[in-house]
Amino acid sequence: MRYLIIPSYRVPEVVFAQVKEDGPAYLRYNNDNTKTFVKWDTGGGPDPDCINSIVGAGLTHWGPYNKDGFNTEMQTDEWISPQRSEPQAPKD
Repeated sequence: MRYLIIPSYRVPEVVFAQVKEDGPAYLRYNNDNTKTFVKWDTGGGPDPDCINSIVGAGLTHWGPYNKDGFNTEMQTDEWISPQRSEPQAPKD
């Protein structure tokens, strides 16, 4: 799995048929709603065209990340809810 963090205003550039999220309503945003992320499975192949367009445009983005790099980014104050001091592990 690969991940790309983008500014919220770039969401219209995402082709949701090419990433794991089903649409804009299913995105998770950072605490001030200025950033979100998308994820995709390359299956050993190239990145989706919409990702290549976003990255290739040379505009603001962070990543692409692998799982470990992305998880590290998600542990920052920007992404951790201010109501809790540390992220919660997924429930079984």
